[in-house]
Amino acid sequence: MITKLRGLLPAVLLGLLVLLPAPALAAPEPVAAVSVVLTQDPPPGPVLDPAESDRANNEKTKNQLIAGGTAVVLLGIVLWGRRVRAKRRKSG
Repeated sequence: MITKLRGLLPAVLLGLLVLLPAPALAAPEPVAAVSVVLTQDPPPGPVLDPAESDRANNEKTKNQLIAGGTAVVLLGIVLWGRRVRAKRRKSG
């Protein structure tokens, strides 16, 4: 009987937390609206050099090709090792 009550207690507490309204928080006092007039345009964003962008893209492509080649080589090593192990297991 007590173990059933122990299991029911957290469910009842959670239900009470969900059903009971949360205490009202104190509302912040309204702040007088301040109007700001911008006399200047905001500064422009960064200026990108097309040559720099091309160089960065070429470098990224080169790095991706190197990573892809490495992945293919590692996959080949794994598959070769599994084949060798399977042949040993079959012959032994």
